[in-house]
Amino acid sequence: MFAFLSTMLCRPCIFCEIAQGNIPGKLIYKDEHIAAFDDINPAAETHILIVPIAHIESVKTLQPTDYDLLQRMKSKAIDLLQDRGHNPENSKFGFHVPPFNTVNHLHLHVLGGELKSRFRKLKYQTGRVWYQDLDQILDKFKRVREGARL
Repeated sequence: MFAFLSTMLCRPCIFCEIAQGNIPGKLIYKDEHIAAFDDINPAAETHILIVPIAHIESVKTLQPTDYDLLQRMKSKAIDLLQDRGHNPENSKFGFHVPPFNTVNHLHLHVLGGELKSRFRKLKYQTGRVWYQDLDQILDKFKRVREGARL
């Protein structure tokens, strides 16, 4: 019984495993700070996840000092969408907020093309308690860097 619980509680983070290249064939991009791979259950024609290599728990644990990391994630998201023929201006970039996320490793949802259902449109809708838009977070952190308070 304790061996089973130990195995369940000490499992490595699946996104850390993918980002480190321990699961072959998943990565579509990797540098020293971020990695990208296709979502296994895509909500849109293109659905890419971009994760930091360093384990960051969630959007709730981000700090203004993560601004440059978020900018890097956004820049790569735009590149990947353009590579797949999508206009980034018509795409979505955001994070699910705990407890509405499925993996406790920060991951940016990059959605290009039509969302596949009404449920998916709701799930990735900006302004909901469960989904935060990347640009809103960047704007908030930029203001902090310029002297504003959180």
